[in-house]
Amino acid sequence: MRPLAPTSVGPRVRTVDVHLEVPFQISRATRTEKRVVLVEWEEDGRVSRGEGSADPFFGETTESIEADVRRGLDLLPDDPEDLAALRARLDERFPHGGAAACALDVLAHDRAAQAAGVPLRTFLGLAPAEAPPTSFTIGIAEPAVMAERAAAAAARGFTVLKVKLGHGDGVDALAAIRERFRGTIRVDPNAAWTPEEAPGRIERIARFGIEFVEQPTPPDDVEGLRRVRERSALPIVADEAAVRLADVDRLASACDGINVKLQKCGGVAQARAMIARAHELGLRVMLGCRAAETSVAIAAAAHLAPAVEWADLDGNLLIVDDPFVAVPVEGGRFVFSDRPGLGALPS
Repeated sequence: MRPLAPTSVGPRVRTVDVHLEVPFQISRATRTEKRVVLVEWEEDGRVSRGEGSADPFFGETTESIEADVRRGLDLLPDDPEDLAALRARLDERFPHGGAAACALDVLAHDRAAQAAGVPLRTFLGLAPAEAPPTSFTIGIAEPAVMAERAAAAAARGFTVLKVKLGHGDGVDALAAIRERFRGTIRVDPNAAWTPEEAPGRIERIARFGIEFVEQPTPPDDVEGLRRVRERSALPIVADEAAVRLADVDRLASACDGINVKLQKCGGVAQARAMIARAHELGLRVMLGCRAAETSVAIAAAAHLAPAVEWADLDGNLLIVDDPFVAVPVEGGRFVFSDRPGLGALPS
């Protein structure tokens, strides 16, 4: 593989600590801060960026992501627009996707769109289509606290909430939230329910006008998820079970939609393939994120969001020290600029 052009300054890989505004609790963990891996490449006066946000659920650590990103820099093609070669190299090096592959893929897409002089969504052929509104996530807490946070989100213009649920059915929390929030509510137990108990719990919460239930059961039990869907009073969306393109077909009869996350699948290229296949199979798609991401990672997904039905891209809105600005949110909707690539600038 030939070295990059002499005008390249080269890569910078670093870790950045970001802090959540409030403790973020889901069924399996509570988080107050997150360390993400940023990769930047400067050439011809342009700085391209990518980001990896580790998830222990998938066996990732910040250290493993950083090491993989550093080792993976040699995969970047000489030609910024040769993304097909990059995808083949990433698939070979990272067959299971993940945050390191995502960081390199997002960097490459930012680089390609900047070289072309257009925003990433234009480069992807998705402009000027409108992206769906993003949901705002309410983590597990006392029902009154969750209701207060829901009301605060509504005051900021959010019309869609994702409410995290634990090992119970969440009736008290949803009742409290519904007293303060009239918009769309989606719920996410993060695989905390068994296939046997999930249908009954779903039936008990359906009266709160829930749009769908995300990954109610363990991700390795697709047959169990299929049984839940058959008995469910609400649509079912797979998240932890939908990692890569190959998962879409095996999930097609077990859910009504999938949650595609760039950090999970390995970046924009793999996400586009998953979205296309899901739509071919009649599944709806949500673009999601991890609990804490900077605007670099969120911008990559936001530029892709016009291709999907639902967005859950608030990882940068949950933190207090985002080091970048890229695609701000106003009234729950993304506001795109005309800056090339991701449009990310230091804050």
